Amino acid sequence: MKRILCVLVLLIPAVAFGSEASKVFYDGITHYEKGRYDDALTSFLSITDQGIENGKLAYNLGNTYMQKGDLGRAVLWYGRANRLMPKDPDLVFNRNLALSQVKDRQEETANPVVSVLFFWKQGLPLKTLQGLAIGAGCLFWTLLALAVLLRRTPLKTAAAATGVFFALLAATALWDTAADARIQKGVVLPEAISVRSGLSDTATELFTLHAGSRVTVEQERNGWIRIAFAQGKIGWVKKESVGVI
Repeated sequence: MKRILCVLVLLIPAVAFGSEASKVFYDGITHYEKGRYDDALTSFLSITDQGIENGKLAYNLGNTYMQKGDLGRAVLWYGRANRLMPKDPDLVFNRNLALSQVKDRQEETANPVVSVLFFWKQGLPLKTLQGLAIGAGCLFWTLLALAVLLRRTPLKTAAAATGVFFALLAATALWDTAADARIQKGVVLPEAISVRSGLSDTATELFTLHAGSRVTVEQERNGWIRIAFAQGKIGWVKKESVGVI
């Protein structure tokens, strides 16, 4: 694994951790370096139990679970870290390494026409998309103001083109923001689980998923959750078998 630990003081801002939490974090780092992974987990998880969210903490939890061979929880914590620091190169490398070990492969479910029309959006994190929309908006209003003041045709043309691009980016960013808030993403934790047709261990087994598989959590009922893995692959599993990102 690449650059397993993040130990520089600058990586853990004081605003994120109190002095006691920082000490516990570095205790966890020490345990990790000495191969005491259970002790490292105890330290790291004691911080998350306080309701503290931090990308580097989640990243190191992912690393520790990988060292313990717990692929499901490693993918879960890498996913949580990815929400907080999606561009971190070490996280990207280690997360992709973990995902490459997941047995189940998701089929492409997106409409091919939509994929072609929105090719520029593919692979863009939500925060990047939001930033592009804000930048395009600033450029549009600047060009529009200059076009009104200077009354130059090229400026009007540029403002119109930028306005279309801004509208497209803004609409997509708003849609993705709403979807991100509405849709819960989860990760399969056990080595293997049976996805069933109903809320019972005796319900028909529809298919099997393995540790690290990423799913969409659709609803919860009586200790069971309905998940969607891919098009046509939807069913029920016990709530504790899936961790929410």
